[in-house]
Amino acid sequence: MAVYYHPENYIPSENGSCVALGFFDGVHLGHQKVIRDCAEKCTNERCVVLTFRESPAKVLGKPCPPLLTDNAQKGELMQKMGADDIIFADFGALMELNPEDFVQKILLEKLCAKCVCCGFNYRFGRGGTGDVETLKKLCGERGIEVIVCEPVSVGGEQVSSSRIRKLITGGEVEKASKMLGYRFAIEEDISSGNRIGSEMGFPTLNLPLKEGMTIPKFGVYASAVEIDGTVHHGATNIGVHPTVGAHPIPLCETFLLDYSGGDLYGKTAKCELVRFVREEKHFDSIEELTAQILADCERIRKMRADTNP
Repeated sequence: MAVYYHPENYIPSENGSCVALGFFDGVHLGHQKVIRDCAEKCTNERCVVLTFRESPAKVLGKPCPPLLTDNAQKGELMQKMGADDIIFADFGALMELNPEDFVQKILLEKLCAKCVCCGFNYRFGRGGTGDVETLKKLCGERGIEVIVCEPVSVGGEQVSSSRIRKLITGGEVEKASKMLGYRFAIEEDISSGNRIGSEMGFPTLNLPLKEGMTIPKFGVYASAVEIDGTVHHGATNIGVHPTVGAHPIPLCETFLLDYSGGDLYGKTAKCELVRFVREEKHFDSIEELTAQILADCERIRKMRADTNP
């Protein structure tokens, strides 16, 4: 898979491309359908995802909801859906194009699109004036097929990034994972902490939480943590350490239940949140906190059959 940051740098194949359009934050089940339908439409064409490196809302100076995935995560997920190439375009460079110029100059001339796929609520062009009907009309005039994907529902609820964010911030990670089609995860390089966990007998992996990303509900989670291709069961706490000195920035800390190896600092860990166990709380003493951690770990061990690491 090749990644580009400007449509003008893209060199299409002689057979052209099928293009999936959207921001795709979270690459949830609805987004996955758009990309999969695009990939399935390809015969000799390349499956190209045209997305943006930053949220359009942020570029426009509007309130920007926290993201579910960064670009690295999005790229990995899109590749699994069948994307051959991804273009993380600069929204600011395209936002002033009117709908007709976007279709003519970007889709037809730059990407040599034979077919485009998008969601039912896709909008494009200056001021978001183009909708799916506009896209069908302009593409039809140029011989480009348009596939519009209808909403996807799970358990009677429509899948959307905003709904998934609410589930995650409410601790309902199991429901969120069903809408995502995979477990919500925090993936970062392991950093050093204050070693309080080690002193208590529970050495933890510390993963920084990126600014602008969705922060799960504070509390303890059963987790599955992948490091160097091996997945470990974990007890993950997300919060601010109310008992041992409140931290100004939320932390993601994980105690691996089945790990007895050496130092992991500097390695990359992917921490999947499997199930919410309890809310973060203040304890009156380190002894009370230690007893609660032991109880949390025992409870999570009993959940191991459900974690499937």
